Amino acid sequence: MKTAESQVPDAHFSVDKQNISLWPRDPPPKSDPSLVLRKPLILRVALICLSLVVVTFIVLQAILYPWLMGTISDIKTDAQLLKGRVDNVSTLGSKVEKNSGDVQAAGLQIQMVDASLDRVNSQILTLKTSMEKATAQIHNLTTNWEAVGHLNSQIPELKRDLDKASALNVKVRELQSNLETISKSLKRQNDILQMVSQDWKHFRGNFYYFSHTPKTWYSAQQFCVSRSSHLTSVTSEGEQEFLYKTASGFPYWIGLTKAGSEGNWYWVDETPFNKDRSVRFWIPGEPNNMGNNEHCVNIKLPSLLSWNDASCDNKFLFICKRPYVHSEP
Repeated sequence: MKTAESQVPDAHFSVDKQNISLWPRDPPPKSDPSLVLRKPLILRVALICLSLVVVTFIVLQAILYPWLMGTISDIKTDAQLLKGRVDNVSTLGSKVEKNSGDVQAAGLQIQMVDASLDRVNSQILTLKTSMEKATAQIHNLTTNWEAVGHLNSQIPELKRDLDKASALNVKVRELQSNLETISKSLKRQNDILQMVSQDWKHFRGNFYYFSHTPKTWYSAQQFCVSRSSHLTSVTSEGEQEFLYKTASGFPYWIGLTKAGSEGNWYWVDETPFNKDRSVRFWIPGEPNNMGNNEHCVNIKLPSLLSWNDASCDNKFLFICKRPYVHSEP
């Protein structure tokens, strides 16, 4: 269906809400020559502005793009660091939870440490008191040290006196040693005199008793034993000479005997018998064991060669021998 507008050609309609009116079209306006010239100029200016805008955009993009990319890279790096820190915070949170028990235990230990600190403080007070006492003692020692310094000045003189005393001490020890030697000698002489007073004779550290009553060899040995001695042995030419000279030519039993006809000679005081050295003491031809019954020896002659074997049952004077023993004071 066509409207009224489409039915009326070449007509201009003016429509409002109340009515519709038809007006004839206005004639087209005449073109202004200046407007025609302005349009290309405006277009050029617009193109120039648009070119400047594009160039500016390109320049800004060339300048700002690297900065913008660097900024974006920094932002990414910061984001990664932030993520790592967030992870660390999460890890630390778990560690905090895990260590909460340790914190409680540490609290108990802190309480124990506090108690220990109380004890330490008490000990510190005790040490402080001791330090005060020590300070007082140090003061006393300082005073004493001054006195020691005074004594140190006297040390050289004391040293000289000490040297003199040391020399005197050496002399005293020498005198003491000499006195001990003299005392021992006097004691020895006293012992010898006592033995001599009992009819014993002294020779080279031994005592000899020359009997006055003859006895058989065995009886003579028993008598000597009762006097803490034995029939004498002979161990040197000097001793042999002393014996035969003191015997004055009288026969005396000595302590040499043997067991049976085939036995070996031996000394009854257990002195080792030296057969070779004893040859020079026998009377020539002795021992001859006359009658196979001469098993004991006596000194018969006043000579170095004076030993004679005889029957042990014969009665002769006899010689006892005992070594000198230093008696205790």
